[in-house]
Amino acid sequence: FTFTSCSKQNQEKATTAVKNTYDDSKAAMSRGWENVKSFAYEKRTEFAARAQELSAQMEVQAAEVRAKYSDTKASASRKAAMEELKNSEADYKEKLRALGSATAATWDQAKQNVILAWERLEAAYRKARAD
Repeated sequence: FTFTSCSKQNQEKATTAVKNTYDDSKAAMSRGWENVKSFAYEKRTEFAARAQELSAQMEVQAAEVRAKYSDTKASASRKAAMEELKNSEADYKEKLRALGSATAATWDQAKQNVILAWERLEAAYRKARAD
């Protein structure tokens, strides 16, 4: 009886630790993004570099979600969430590539497209992680 109780306590501690790590990571990613959202065309290189960093961080987190995913055992909503994650990742990467060809006249729109694609990706990640 005591062994089961310890095991359950350890599981709860581990679950809490994972949740806290995720929350810390999510907050850090959001703070990093907030710092560059207002960058003007002259700071496009820094904006693009930060957007790439966030992309790399998200790839790691999404890979963890994918590693736990089993298509054969997944519900329809779980499959849809994973598909949305895949699609939103592709969309974000496309918007990042388009950012490279933005001019001073098109910068604000290109930057906004990246920001919106990021928000979609982040929402898709949260949904895929939750399902």
